[in-house]
Amino acid sequence: MNGWLDAGNITEVRGYWPGVDEVDLDELALLLASAQVQCAAFAPDLGDDVTVPANYRHAQVLQARALYRAGMAGSNDQIGLDGQSVTVFPMDWTVKLLLRPKRGPWVK
Repeated sequence: MNGWLDAGNITEVRGYWPGVDEVDLDELALLLASAQVQCAAFAPDLGDDVTVPANYRHAQVLQARALYRAGMAGSNDQIGLDGQSVTVFPMDWTVKLLLRPKRGPWVK
């Protein structure tokens, strides 16, 4: 576990995204690369020669899944049947919290 994930890391990706096998490998490679750019831009800088932490890799997969679903969304940014749809957001709060965890209050 040194760097960001790519389509060659399908076993680890599957751990975070069980339904990933329905995605074409070329499309998955693009989704993971796009998610990597977005996550790296949002996350605090790791510096040079630092292992990408597991939470960043987890966030990358969740963001790739969100991008995949966004590609299936209609013009109103929702997926699903009328009355049973889910709104798709550019970067979910779960992904953001994996990249920038909130700190708890100080206890005296």
